[in-house]
Amino acid sequence: MEKSIAIIGGGLTGLSAGSYGRMNRYKTTIFEMHRIAGGVATAWKRKGYTIDGAMNWLMGSRPGTSFYHFWEELGAAPGWEIYDHDRQSITEDREGKAFTVFCDADRMENYLLEIAPEDEAAIKELMGAVRSFDLAVPTDKPSELYSLLGRSKWSQVTTKQYAERFRNPFLREMFVAAFGEDLPLSMPLMTLAVQNQKSAGYVIGGACALVNSIEKRYKALGGEIHFDTRVEKILVENHKAAGIKLADGTEHHADWVISAADGRTTIFDMLDGKYIDDEIKNRYEHPNLFAPLVYVALGANRKFDDVAPTIDGFRYPLRKPCTVAGKERRFLNLHLYSFDPTLAPPGKNVVVVAFGTDYDYWKKLRENPDAYDAEKEEIADEVIAGLEERFPGITTQIEMRDVATPITWERYTGNWRGAYEGWMLDSKSLMSEMKKTLPGLDNFLMAGQWVNPGGGMPTAVWSGNQTIQTICKKDGKKFIATKP
Repeated sequence: MEKSIAIIGGGLTGLSAGSYGRMNRYKTTIFEMHRIAGGVATAWKRKGYTIDGAMNWLMGSRPGTSFYHFWEELGAAPGWEIYDHDRQSITEDREGKAFTVFCDADRMENYLLEIAPEDEAAIKELMGAVRSFDLAVPTDKPSELYSLLGRSKWSQVTTKQYAERFRNPFLREMFVAAFGEDLPLSMPLMTLAVQNQKSAGYVIGGACALVNSIEKRYKALGGEIHFDTRVEKILVENHKAAGIKLADGTEHHADWVISAADGRTTIFDMLDGKYIDDEIKNRYEHPNLFAPLVYVALGANRKFDDVAPTIDGFRYPLRKPCTVAGKERRFLNLHLYSFDPTLAPPGKNVVVVAFGTDYDYWKKLRENPDAYDAEKEEIADEVIAGLEERFPGITTQIEMRDVATPITWERYTGNWRGAYEGWMLDSKSLMSEMKKTLPGLDNFLMAGQWVNPGGGMPTAVWSGNQTIQTICKKDGKKFIATKP
């Protein structure tokens, strides 16, 4: 008789755990609070435009590279269509001079040497690190990627610190503008390395295309998923997880419970904070989280042929700063999706501008729905005015506008404080992956971004795979992974 697993959350981690659970002859049932699968890996439609909330690039998009076998086993590859970018980002300074981050390491090195020949030594060291950055990690051991990044000498240097080595003032300024100030340099190096290897492309159709293929695979394996179903409590008998209780009072018993849902909600609400230790308590009492986003999406009757497609956006300074959530913003960073014809009608484009923001500002504002809605409209107006500076005439070309806030993310995905990728990555968190188990509680495992710092789609499916491997080991079963 098959043992059963109740899985809380139908995001990529939940779908992955459910799929690998079925491959290993467990009866799996997913309980998802939203009406669709995907969790944070999501998109939504407005007036004929599709707004993607997750897909920039996907590690493992090329056969033979790390993570690719997960996408094969989960039914996403090889049927997908992959777009490989030539440029990671473009940043303009106040004089309109552009700084481009190219995905090809040789092209990038030559470009940097043209800009700053006086910085040849630092440039060649940097690009040599990109070429030699070994990402062929054994993906059956999740902690090894974090360990690799954390042990690297580049994890001890921030992007700003490395930029200070450049004598050329334009390169020094643009390097920080393109890569940020406080991240360990190992993170942008990893990103550049996978782009150079063409092992991290964009899936045409975005997040929903990826999620839909995995959901289809899960159902084909015989898995069950219930939507619009909020889990209120995890049932515990003799300090052993025994199932879940829904908000409507219905109980579902199971041999194992996996929470692929929000970490804080799981530990302190579903389990009433009964199974914690000092490490868990300290982590949640003093959180270092990804800054939540306010997400401005616009549908434009415009081609943007004058802007090359990029992964991380096109960034430029504003002559007149805009105000977002009470904070002055002097730059706009645009994500343009001209390379994905599935997201907008022919000849038109989705434009997304996202800002890191303050969760508490939005939480308080939401207490007054009229003020909350007015703030969103004002932000859209400010962004459009900023676009008009760089793209004259665009104001009259806007056909759709939509603003999502941290409260939107929290409402639809349950993510604590709208932190869409959980714990912020720094040199400490790279080496401090949290345990999937909770002290004193058996037959229960946590999975996803709240135990694997950094979040992201590859990490999500990786975590689901590892969780089932752990259950198989505890049940004395040999783990099996199959392809469709």
